Order: sequence, then C-alpha cells, then structure tokens
Amino acid sequence: MSLLPKQHGAQHAAASPLALDVLIVGAGPTGLTLAAQLRAYGVRFRIIDRLIDRARESRALAVQARSLEIFQTFGVADTLVSRGSTTARAMIHFDDRAVVEVPLGDVDAADTRFPFILFVSQAETEAVLGDHLHAHGVTIERGVELTGANITPNEVVCVLRHGDGREEQVSARFVAGCDGAHSTVRKLAGIPFEGGAYPQEFLLADVEVHGDLAPNMIHAFPRGPGFAIFFPLGRPRPWRVIAMSGIAHEDDENGRVASPASLEELQAIVDAATGGALKARDPAWITRFRLHHRQTGRYRVGPMFLAGDAAHIHSPVGAQGMNTGIQDAWNLGWKLALVVQGVARAELLESYEAERWPIGRFLLRVTDRVFTVVTRSVSGGRAIAWVRRAVVPRILSRVVHSRRLRTVGFRFVSELDLRYRSSPIVREGEPRLRGGPRPGDRFPDGPVRSDTGAAYLSQMLAAPSMHLMLCGPTERWDAAARARVEALGRGFVRIHCLTSQTAPGALVDETGEILKRLAVGGAAQYLIRPDGYIAYRCAGSDLSGVIDYLQEWFPGPG
Repeated sequence: MSLLPKQHGAQHAAASPLALDVLIVGAGPTGLTLAAQLRAYGVRFRIIDRLIDRARESRALAVQARSLEIFQTFGVADTLVSRGSTTARAMIHFDDRAVVEVPLGDVDAADTRFPFILFVSQAETEAVLGDHLHAHGVTIERGVELTGANITPNEVVCVLRHGDGREEQVSARFVAGCDGAHSTVRKLAGIPFEGGAYPQEFLLADVEVHGDLAPNMIHAFPRGPGFAIFFPLGRPRPWRVIAMSGIAHEDDENGRVASPASLEELQAIVDAATGGALKARDPAWITRFRLHHRQTGRYRVGPMFLAGDAAHIHSPVGAQGMNTGIQDAWNLGWKLALVVQGVARAELLESYEAERWPIGRFLLRVTDRVFTVVTRSVSGGRAIAWVRRAVVPRILSRVVHSRRLRTVGFRFVSELDLRYRSSPIVREGEPRLRGGPRPGDRFPDGPVRSDTGAAYLSQMLAAPSMHLMLCGPTERWDAAARARVEALGRGFVRIHCLTSQTAPGALVDETGEILKRLAVGGAAQYLIRPDGYIAYRCAGSDLSGVIDYLQEWFPGPG
C-alpha cells in the first residue's frame, strides 16, 4: 500500500457522516502541525476551530530547533526563520547596573540545521502553517465548535455547531483534541486536568520601546518585587515584553484573569524593573494572565486523543510549551495515518501516550522547579536581593562562558535530546551496536552529498515514510534481502545507503562525522520512524531483524 498523498478533494468531503478518518479540534500550532502531517499522508480529515479568526495575540514566541526540523519536512522552516530573529545574545541587567551577557549561540550542535532559538510570534507560526495548508487545498474551518461526541464501536459521532447556529453531525474514526487548556475534547472524554495555578500575575504585550535598549538581543531586568523581559520580534512591534507583577487579581470561573490590563500598569512594572530607563508605548496588544501547571493523567480515551495544551500546560521557562505541543502532534500524526490506512497494527496508537506522557511530566517538573527558583529570587527579601545583586552576576558570568554548559542548556531547551527508549515500539537488534544513538533516540542530522547535490540528511529523510538507513560500504548489503524489505514495506519503507565513499545512489558522508556519531565500524542498520526517531538498529548487514520488526508492527491489510 503506497502512502503517497491521495487526491485532496476527498479530504474534506464531509457530506457523508462516514467521510472522516480524523477530526482535528483546534487550529493552533499543535492542530495545524497535525493537519500538515495528515495531509502529507493523504488521510481524510477536517480541522475546525471555534474562533472566527486565528489569534493575533499570542504568548509563545520561541520556536526550538526540533520544531524547525519538523517544519522542514513541510517545506516551511526557512520561511518561518526569515520572519523571526535568531538573536544569539541575552543581556541580564541586575540591580546595581551590573550586566551579564549570555551568549545563546556558539554551541556544539553540528547534528541540526537549526543550531539556534528562533524568536517569532506564535501568530507568525500559525500564519506560515496556515498558508502551507491553504496552498495544498486544506480548509481551516473557523467558527465551528465541537459540542458533543458519542463513541461507538467503530467511530466517534460528533456534533458540530457552526457560527450561524447550524448543527452538523459527522462521524470520524478518531478525534484529536488540540483545542487548548480549556479543551472541549478533554471534557467530553472525561479526562481530569490535574494541577494548579502559580500565585504570580503577568502582563504581556507587543510594544515600541523608548530608551537605551540594544537591538537584536534579549534584555532581562530582574529587579524589585517583579521583573521585565524584552524579546526582539521585528513585527508588528519590535519588542515583546513579559512583566511579572506582585499583585494578583481574582480569576473568573474558567481560570482567566478577569480585569483588563493597561499600558499604565505595564509601565509601572517596567519602571520598577528598569529604574525608569525604558518607556513602553504604542502597544499592538496587551493582556494579563496567570500561569498554570497541569497535566492530564491520560492522553487517550479510546478513539479520542489529546495533544498540546489540552494535555499539559506549564511555565514558559525554556520556551517549550508550544514546541512540546507541536511534537505531540508530530508523534501522533504518522501513527494515526498508518493505522487508518491499514498499514500498521492498531496497537501502534498505544505508543502515543506511552511516549509523550512521560515527556510532558518531565518538562512540567523541571519548568516548575526552575520557575519557582527564579520567582523567589526576584521577589525575596533583603538577603535574596543582596545575593541577586552581588553574587549571581559573578557566578553567572563564569557559567555562561563555558561552551560545554551552554551546549547542554541548548540541547535541553531545543528538545533535540528527548527520547523514547522505554517505548513498546522500539527495539535493539542483535548483534548490538556499541555506542551511537539508541532505539527511541532522535536520528542525528548532518551534511551529506548525493547524486542530486549537497543537502542535510534530514532533508533527504523528509518523505512521509519509514526510512531504512544502511550504513557502511554498499557492497555489504544483499540485494535479495533489500528486495524483501521493499516488498514488506509496500511503498512506506524507503531504503538509503550512507557511506563514506562515493557510490551511485548513495548518501555520502564526506567527513565521516555522521557515521562516527552512528558508531558504524564495518556495517550497521538503522530503521528510522517517520517522526525521525530510531525504531530499530543493529550492527552488521543481516536484515532479518528489520524484516521481523516490520512484520510485527506493519503487517498491512488483512
């Protein structure tokens, strides 16, 4: 069975109640990423959002390297990079005018095309993904709300309410809840959202700034009972400011802060943090919010799945919230596609929660601890203020000049090193490889040369399929065994040869660095999942282990 995209008109032909494989609820970055992936596989889906228009005001402003790698497979990563800032420095301004410059670049990250954090408004991220879907004939149905769902043995019967009050009934094999912290899908599935809210309150705005603020870098002012951080955006206003207030307002019944924010209130916090040195003006928008730390106990109930903020929300430390949702969608999408097309066993879907729930829990705990330390250090008493003023700048200036520590920090926030080693669908073969990325790890990237020219390895593996990477001299691989793998793959397994020597049709690692990272001595094989993680690996050129793996998880129709 080929996984080449089908004719797109069938994707949204929802006149029949049985026309859908997947209903995506929510058209934020998570839902849009899922839609882009399902489109690539030719899955029949619809994507709806209760809002009439996409959000113009957004909190997320950083796109991490792993998310850019995902967007690269859709061909939109470079477009998004061109709309943002890849600033490589941050300036931390302490109480006594001590300034510590923190270099964010210059890290050892040769295994990615994107060794930086991209600062760009979430609105721009949604616009780029939306334009991609529109260009491929996908309609984002706005002003359409999910109001009911009934799970039957074979499908979910959903009730959709349109903006004009009209109701529609549609059946889908699966429903993906990408509809945010107040998720309707989560409520209909009966999944609790456990956790709480931080006591601090924040203001968020995109503004012009008058004052001595060096461009193209982040500026943080951790002073007094609050703090202010300025991020360079470029458009529609040059600065995104996040300001923490020591005053808390009452939440409404949905956990949202009820009272509106004002420029005067924002300026009061900025004055306290900067000593009156900066003036915010002409805001494109301004809002008040509280931060929550919550996660669901489950990411799935039968045919209903949760992803992104519908499943987990946490503090913005590390700028990973939106990015984690994007990777939820990336993990879920290919599994849904292969199951609905009859290529993979239905049990493959059980691995979604098994892989992504621990990631959500880990990030929730880490960001909670870091956020607590940071806020206490800002709002503490005189002793804490002295430590912040006299001790922290000295320690921080030493730490940030360690390239090794900067690299460790980058690889954490970039989410390049997140892995699924305990997943039920990854396997180590025999003979075992000594060293290199293990099953469940992300397959590393790097420059290669092919018959068509130079590119990054990830660009060669962008097709929506499994990829079998045969590493080492091309003559080591038996033609009959390769043919057997291709027959089992039925079009969804692509075979590549990675070698250090020029050979027809091969990917050539001219420096040998990729093969070294993969711990290839004589020969080795890596089966790479559509999401870029290693499903199976072993040393040697015997492909029987790969064949067994494919027969177990991807038996095909019947």
